[in-house]
Amino acid sequence: MRETTKHRLALDLYVRLGADRSLEALRRALQEDPSRIGLSRAPSKSTLETWSSAFHWQDRLLDLERRAAEWDREELLKALREMNERHAKEGLALQQKGVERLGTLTPEQLSASDAVRALVEGVRLERLARGEPTEHIRQEGGMLHGHVDLGNFSNEELRRLAELAERRATGAGETEPE
Repeated sequence: MRETTKHRLALDLYVRLGADRSLEALRRALQEDPSRIGLSRAPSKSTLETWSSAFHWQDRLLDLERRAAEWDREELLKALREMNERHAKEGLALQQKGVERLGTLTPEQLSASDAVRALVEGVRLERLARGEPTEHIRQEGGMLHGHVDLGNFSNEELRRLAELAERRATGAGETEPE
């Protein structure tokens, strides 16, 4: 069977039915107005099932939904990048205002807490907008692998273990500790 305009229009209507779509719902919609796909009467449910199978409607629907989700993700990432850039600029502007204020005040006029707060908040906002940590938090525990507490290892020991694991995984070189 060759796909025609009526098949593509039926698929389009099927897609526009949204999350509650079904071939039965499509059949009901076409019974109300079969001219939507260029017919004088609505096709039967078994005809719609044949069309759906022959023209891979479910696969095409999944592909459309995947592309829509990808587009949504791209738009979200674009908006986040724009927001982060705007926040970074605002952070820099706050820092500059703090520096300007410090430069105009005599020691008697200087409200140290206000100037310092502007500088600190500007730096914090800039770091946050650029994806850098604004504070360092020490994590206790939570480094368990099997029955081994990795929190007791030094950074050098963890680096060496990682190298050994990589060598063993790739089959390259020494796999036993020295």
